[in-house]
Amino acid sequence: MSSSLRWMGVATAAWGVVFSVVRLYWAAGGSVGTDGDTPSVAVSLYIAFIAVLGLLGAAVAHGLYQPWGARVVGHRRLALLARIGGVALLLGVGVGVSQWTTKSSLEGDGVAGIVITAYFLLGGLLFSMLGWRRRFAPGTRA
Repeated sequence: MSSSLRWMGVATAAWGVVFSVVRLYWAAGGSVGTDGDTPSVAVSLYIAFIAVLGLLGAAVAHGLYQPWGARVVGHRRLALLARIGGVALLLGVGVGVSQWTTKSSLEGDGVAGIVITAYFLLGGLLFSMLGWRRRFAPGTRA
């Protein structure tokens, strides 16, 4: 495996961990980066669920460049999950940007909205590139 693929895997896994840590902070009632309102229990549980998805994404990225990924799930399946996750993030960015464009306004999101959009764009690109750059020998499970 190339060192660039390994570094892409590390960066993608780190993205997933940072994503999850921020969400867990918000789920626990943290207010930095939010509108300051305390979320309801249902909203906190939803945010925590999204954080778990971020950790699963980090595990997928990590498994794509570590031997345990082939043993536990198979690198082909992990690459497929990375591709699907990347496309989902990129579609989310597309929907968010299209809403801003339609309304001709960031609607009070301002710089925070731009930063969050750029962060999701980065995650989508990392997961997509990692999933598509992973090469396999024909007929192998790994």
